[in-house]
Amino acid sequence: MRLNVLILALGALVALTGCGSDSASGTTGSGFEELYAQGLSKYVGAFEPANEPEEVDRVKTHQFAVPDDLTAEPRGPLCLRTVDTREGSSEELVIFLQGGGACWEDFCAAFEETDSLPPSGILNPGLAGNPVADWDVLYLPYCDGSLFAGDVDRILPASLLAQGGPAESMGYQRGLQNLTAALDVGLAEFPNPSRILLTGISGGAFGTIAALPLVRFYYPETEILVFNDSGVGVAKDGDPEFINETLLAGWNASSLVPESCTDCTSNGHATRLIEWQLAEDDNFTMSALSFSADAVISLTFRPTSRAGSWRKPSGRPTCSRTDTSGSSPTAQRTRPCFVRCLKAATAFRSARSTPKSPASACSTGSPP
Repeated sequence: MRLNVLILALGALVALTGCGSDSASGTTGSGFEELYAQGLSKYVGAFEPANEPEEVDRVKTHQFAVPDDLTAEPRGPLCLRTVDTREGSSEELVIFLQGGGACWEDFCAAFEETDSLPPSGILNPGLAGNPVADWDVLYLPYCDGSLFAGDVDRILPASLLAQGGPAESMGYQRGLQNLTAALDVGLAEFPNPSRILLTGISGGAFGTIAALPLVRFYYPETEILVFNDSGVGVAKDGDPEFINETLLAGWNASSLVPESCTDCTSNGHATRLIEWQLAEDDNFTMSALSFSADAVISLTFRPTSRAGSWRKPSGRPTCSRTDTSGSSPTAQRTRPCFVRCLKAATAFRSARSTPKSPASACSTGSPP
């Protein structure tokens, strides 16, 4: 059922692009230069694959060598062994960020090994009803445990998903290097897509929040559709220290939040950062899919306050605003678009923008 919901929702996103910006395709009002100045783009062009990939079943596997000196700077992506690309028959591009957990100073539940492009879901070109079946694909495996955002080496506790091993080990949380190296490959393979779908699942969905401004750096004029599957930016309500210190500072990823946006994480979530992105770039559309029974989010990010309403998990998709004040003019501006998209596809979670008008955020049904 989840796959059917995803296909319906994604089909609606691809078809209903008019629900986003009113600006003409091919123009951009991006205001992400502040993030580039803060260091978001510092690894662009720094790393190259170590091989000349051969195409096997339409897939090219671009390999990155593991350096001899793990302390060298810059040394290239350590855990990102490969990046896969697949050329389709259209001029449109899917950038897919795989998920796989997260790690911070006193908690770790993440996969450490990368995988190859899986021929499943929307990545399966033979899947009936797949709205992106003929699109080009850039596939990013996940291994850094920092939601594609980190830029630090540090001692981490053993992953709850690992079998055996020491209680602590060195973690190379270099998600920004991994993300940048993969986008370098994407630009080389697909330099001029007519449209981009930036999407991911779970940790990769959270990663789309960090990835969007960097994708815009590589493709400044291209329309971008963001489809966030189960990583909608919620963390710990009323606990900004967790997201600012435990996550962003711990991952050395504070540069991903603009210094001018003093309110971006003040509610304990990254949802206002999404609002800032929507206000700064008028050539992308953002949508999110989430479920009230998403135990990963509801149990990992236990709330410290209950400002929002609690909905008993039922397995049915729900959507509610993270801003529970009831007075948000943003929510009122975006609601007509939200309703149209929701009617177009069951369980479609839309947070699409009108020009310079950020959208409300979707949550999992647990306290937002």
